[in-house]
Amino acid sequence: MTHRIIVLECGRLGENCSYLKSGEINTTIVKFLDGNDIASYRVIYQHYFKGLCLFAYEYLRDTSAAEDLVQDVFVHIWEKDLQIREPEKLPAYMYSMVRTRCLNQIRGNKVRQQYVHHEKDKDYWEDDVQHAIIKAEVFKELSESLEQLPEKTREIFELSYLTQLREKEIADRLGITVDMVKAHKKKARGILRNELKHLMSLIIILNI
Repeated sequence: MTHRIIVLECGRLGENCSYLKSGEINTTIVKFLDGNDIASYRVIYQHYFKGLCLFAYEYLRDTSAAEDLVQDVFVHIWEKDLQIREPEKLPAYMYSMVRTRCLNQIRGNKVRQQYVHHEKDKDYWEDDVQHAIIKAEVFKELSESLEQLPEKTREIFELSYLTQLREKEIADRLGITVDMVKAHKKKARGILRNELKHLMSLIIILNI
């Protein structure tokens, strides 16, 4: 079985994956580092793929490009004899590799101007990889919580807070009243506040 096929199979398995607690994922990483255990590799892929993609997207602003780049990183860690023995160092290694590859890609394509403009407006690209890991994991949990919202509520939340449309624009687009838009937004905020209450201090600190 080729490395690329293994990674693609992990991607299919990851569509309905669950995320492990810190101690559990560290145990899994140890098993993988001890001998390229395929079962452990699949769990690592499922646990980190979404967060790494969100992190790469912040650089590339292209979902497909971000996913392809992260796939390549997972191929790399399967192929290489990693000189890593402490489990907590593998996530930092993966995020650092994603960051480096994103910057290399930016230097060679049209995204460069968008990146330069974004960097000038917001000091996002911290040298501290640990900070980037925390931020990406927060984004991952936010994304997972959004997926749990009722379909219409999630759509309105994304149009309002991510696309930044006004309530009247959302109402016109969806063919509903402004009051219904407000009700869905209130519902979404209530659900997310409860789901993400353990992350509120991090969200404030990281200015997300």
